[in-house]
Amino acid sequence: MTKIIHATAIACVLVLSLMTSNGLSGTNYIANASSHQDEKPHPSNNDQDDHHSKKSNICPSQSFLNEPHLKGDTKILDVTYTVKNDEDSGVGGYWALDHFNEHLKVWQLTDGSFYALKTYDGIFAVPTGGPNPADGSYTQTESSFGNIDGGYVATFTGTFAPGSQPTSGNIGTFNFGGTMSDILLKTYGNGQTGATPTFDWTSAYFSGFNNFAQPHWGWSYKLDSEFQSSISVNQWCNYNSADGGNSGDIRS
Repeated sequence: MTKIIHATAIACVLVLSLMTSNGLSGTNYIANASSHQDEKPHPSNNDQDDHHSKKSNICPSQSFLNEPHLKGDTKILDVTYTVKNDEDSGVGGYWALDHFNEHLKVWQLTDGSFYALKTYDGIFAVPTGGPNPADGSYTQTESSFGNIDGGYVATFTGTFAPGSQPTSGNIGTFNFGGTMSDILLKTYGNGQTGATPTFDWTSAYFSGFNNFAQPHWGWSYKLDSEFQSSISVNQWCNYNSADGGNSGDIRS
């Protein structure tokens, strides 16, 4: 039976139509040194709760995505940008290609340290034959996609040194170069390499960057309604243990 594609699904399909055999097409507008400092934390089995088999799952609140609201804090950075072909890390291996719109805001606090709030809004694409995010034990039977939202707050030390980099507004699009062929390797120990970031805000805007801590983070993944069925598992919650831990899964 032919599926009826709704307007929201069509919008996702139009973005995914940019996919090449190796990933999503895209152009890097600003060249910067690569770094893994800003990558999403790798989840572990220690964060997993007992709800990974539920077909419908509700992720915890993301109320931790707050500005500092401390007396004397000063916002020094407020930029947005797009990232394509970011390989998403699951418990067992990279499992999806992500396409994000990212919003980064940084404040300098009265003690000279910094506070960052970074939010993500985008889509994930899963290939047939790839692994599931919760534990890597399941093989996806259908290529699918869905929506992602989430982010983190962080504290760190260093020196604000933007140089010629813009400190507000949209700064462009960055293709991290992740590939579906790498995801199909299924596990970290089977030659998976992940994507190489072509932009890292920590090195682009700060020198002497140090003491990076992420006390709160979490991302919610929701399988698009076109791929939800009686045998699918529809939502993966990838959260810091302090913010609710991992739960659910994506199985198409």
